[in-house]
Amino acid sequence: MKERLELERVQPERVRISSKGIIDFIEAIKEKRIHLHSFALLRYGKVAAEGYYKPFHESQLHQAFSVSKSVTSAAIGIAIGEGLLSLEDTVAEYFPEKLSGEVHPYTGMMRIKHLLEMATVHSKSANTQTNDWVASFLNTMPSRPPGTSFAYDTTGTHALCAILQKLTGMTVHDYLRTRLFDPIGIGEIEWESCPMGINKGGSGIKCTTEDMARFGQLYLQKGVWEGRIILPEGWVELSTSKHKDTNNTRILLDGTQGYGYQFWRTRYDSYCAFGAGGQLIVVIPHKEAVFVSTANTMNYRDGQQQILDSLWETLYPAMNSETLPEEGNSYVELQEQLNHLSLIMPVGDKCSPVAAQLHGKRISLDKNQFEFDACEFHFHESSGSLTFYREENQSELVFGIMEWRSGSDPFLGISSFSTGCWVDEKTLVIQTTMFEMTQEFTLTCGWEQGLLSIQIVPAGFYFNDQVEYINEQITR
Repeated sequence: MKERLELERVQPERVRISSKGIIDFIEAIKEKRIHLHSFALLRYGKVAAEGYYKPFHESQLHQAFSVSKSVTSAAIGIAIGEGLLSLEDTVAEYFPEKLSGEVHPYTGMMRIKHLLEMATVHSKSANTQTNDWVASFLNTMPSRPPGTSFAYDTTGTHALCAILQKLTGMTVHDYLRTRLFDPIGIGEIEWESCPMGINKGGSGIKCTTEDMARFGQLYLQKGVWEGRIILPEGWVELSTSKHKDTNNTRILLDGTQGYGYQFWRTRYDSYCAFGAGGQLIVVIPHKEAVFVSTANTMNYRDGQQQILDSLWETLYPAMNSETLPEEGNSYVELQEQLNHLSLIMPVGDKCSPVAAQLHGKRISLDKNQFEFDACEFHFHESSGSLTFYREENQSELVFGIMEWRSGSDPFLGISSFSTGCWVDEKTLVIQTTMFEMTQEFTLTCGWEQGLLSIQIVPAGFYFNDQVEYINEQITR
C-alpha cells in the first residue's frame, strides 16, 4: 500500500457551495432522526464538508454492504480492459465442474452482462447456507430466461467475483489493490469471503468514509485519477447508464430510476452505489459533486430514502454555478456543528423516582428467546447498567445517562456504545449501537404495578423480531 495524497479540504464557498446549505442538511438529518454515522460532500475533487457522528470517527472501517457490488462492477470493467473476459461470456462455461447434471437452458444462456444488470435467471438470491455459493447459484432451478427483468440477486454478483478469482488466481481484493485501491489512495480495506475463500461480491467490504468518497470521485472523473487511466475508456458511462427498469423492485431508492451494472440510477441524472442501512455513494455529474454517507436506517423500511431526500432538499440546491462570497458567520457555525455531531439518542430526563426503587434488585424474567433468567439494574449519577443472568453466566450492558458509554452488548457480545434516559417516570429507554457492525438495539423498560416489561427492538440483520419479557414479581 503506497502512501496516499490527502484530499484537499476547503471552505464550501470556494467550491460554490453555501455553508448554510450544509447546515440545513445537518438540521434535516436531526429533524428526521436519521441515525447517520458520517457524511462527506465533495465538489471539483475537493472536500467541502465531512462530518462524523460521535462515537464514530474518520478512521473507522465501516460496513459498506452492497456498495461492494459497485466495486465488483469496477473490477469486471478492469478485467474486460485487460482482455480477461467479455460481457457476452456465458457464466456456466467458467464452472463446468460445479454443474450437477445437464445445465438448464436458461442457466446456459446467462451471460456476464446479465449478472451485472441484476437480470439473472433467478427472482431472488440463491441459498447461501452452504459452502459453495456458486454451485448453489448455478444449480438452483431458474424462474425465467436471463435478461428479461430486474430482480435483486446478490449471488449473481458473487459469481462475478468467483469468475475473476478463477481467471486471475487471486481474490478480487488482491486483484484490485494495485489496479484500483493503491492508485486512487484507498487505504486499509477489509473484504469478507465466503466459505470457499471467494470475496463476497455482493457485500462484505469495510472501509472508511473517505475511501468511499475516493471511489465516487474516480467515477465522476470517468475512471481517470491524476492522469492515470484506472477504468477502461467508456466503462463509467456504460456501467452507470440505465440497463434495466426497476418498477418491479421493492427497494425504494429515489423512486424507480433504473439500474446499471451494479449501480442504481437516482434523481437529476445521477447514480448511486447503495448498501443496506444508508451506505451511499451518490455521483452527480452535472454538479461535479460526490456525496457519501454511512448510517443505520434499518429501524424503518427504506430509511435510506430519507438521506437522499435530505440531500436533494438541502445540499443539491446549495451547489451553485456562480462564485460565492465567503460567508464567515455561516462557515463558523458550520464548523461548530461539524465538531459536535453525535449519534441520535433518546430524548428524556436523567432521573426518575423509580430508579431508586429498582437499584440493585434482582428481577426474575419470563421465558424468552435469549434464555435470560433474571436481570438487575444499577443507577449512578451519569451512567447505569442492566445485567442479564443466564444460569451461571451474566452479561452487563453499561449505558451513559443522556451520553454515550462504551462497553459490550448482552445480545451479540461485541463492542458497543450505549445511552439511556427516562422518557417518563415509569419508562427507561436504552439504545445500544454496535461498533463493529451496523446493528442497534433499543430497549424500552417499563414498570407498571410492580411488573417489568422489556421490549427489545433490533435494527440490523440480527434478532429481527421484537422481544418482550414480563416478570411476575420483583425480588431481591
